[in-house]
Amino acid sequence: MHRHPPSRPRAARGFTLVELLVVITIIAVLMGLLLPAVQAAREGGRRTVCSNNIYQMSLGSVRHCDQFGYIAGWKNKHPNPANTSGVVSWPVNLMPFIERNDIYKSIAAGNTPTPYVALFVCPSSPPDSQTQPSLAYAGNCGTGSNVNKWDGVMLDTTITSGTASGRINMEDVSTADGTAFTLLLSEKCGPAIVSLGTWNVPAGYVSPAAFTFVGFPAIGMSGAPPTKVINTTVAGPPGYQSQPSSNHPGGVVCGFCDGHAGFLKDSIAPEVYGQLLTSNNALSSAAAQTWVSRSHVLSEGDVQ
Repeated sequence: MHRHPPSRPRAARGFTLVELLVVITIIAVLMGLLLPAVQAAREGGRRTVCSNNIYQMSLGSVRHCDQFGYIAGWKNKHPNPANTSGVVSWPVNLMPFIERNDIYKSIAAGNTPTPYVALFVCPSSPPDSQTQPSLAYAGNCGTGSNVNKWDGVMLDTTITSGTASGRINMEDVSTADGTAFTLLLSEKCGPAIVSLGTWNVPAGYVSPAAFTFVGFPAIGMSGAPPTKVINTTVAGPPGYQSQPSSNHPGGVVCGFCDGHAGFLKDSIAPEVYGQLLTSNNALSSAAAQTWVSRSHVLSEGDVQ
């Protein structure tokens, strides 16, 4: 019988250097294509959370108005009856309507709790620590004046009588420009030069008309409008201390008086923004009047 010589086992063939480089190049290209999509998806999720925060606070403001007959102001009487000279800002007044009545009751009892509240923070602008009463949002206080109630929607509600009364309600807004076209809340938390506010800041600490206190939870009109309103890098009023800002690409999440959340592009014209701040185009300050163009009628395309 003829016997074939035993065959030698084949030696295992590895990748050549060229093949390895090709594989690495393909992986790098795929990562370069996928990474922006992943980042965009993550930012989209963060913006959704931020929009929900704004929606919950806007809805809480509507409910506050329904119960008390006026919109919570940038300055409000302290909820503790014994503290006759103390004041609080709008976030405290909204506590019972955003499922944090425990904090409100503690403040009303004379305590000074300062817990971290996730609803008050945008995930795209996280604080350094979750142990502080951080606030990434600000209320529309207009010119910061109670000379007439159309200067904004969050006024000094400690003034309860006379022409300077700060008691404006949603019906007032509805019969003017309309609640869907009047700004209530906005982000004020970016870019990096903007410091986060605090929800427990005493509302009487400084007049919002000056906008000199970085942590004050208010936006509005002060002086002549800047060329860029949203995400401006101009210091001082009417710069980033008084205007909306965020770390979302292209603009800021905002809330309107009817309770819905929207998005203001950072390309918005100052006169459009000015009209969103005032519900009746009736400004008491001559400087603030430069923000509003009475010839421009707001449209659905002005806001998203």
